[in-house]
Amino acid sequence: MFRYQDGFFVNDHGKVLDIQGSVDTENRNLQMVTKTGKINQQWDLIYADQYPEEPKKGELNKEFGLYV
Repeated sequence: MFRYQDGFFVNDHGKVLDIQGSVDTENRNLQMVTKTGKINQQWDLIYADQYPEEPKKGELNKEFGLYV
């Protein structure tokens, strides 16, 4: 079970969700590790009903630097 806390997804054991290799690219694995507070462990939670329009597949979200 996870909880969203101050930009981090934290599990019941206090570990946080992390992008393996500290690089946000396609097909990177996610892992649970000890919190370091680095950017590869920080997440922005966006609710679908608050997104201004339906994102298109392959579109770059410039605000978050991720492709849909």
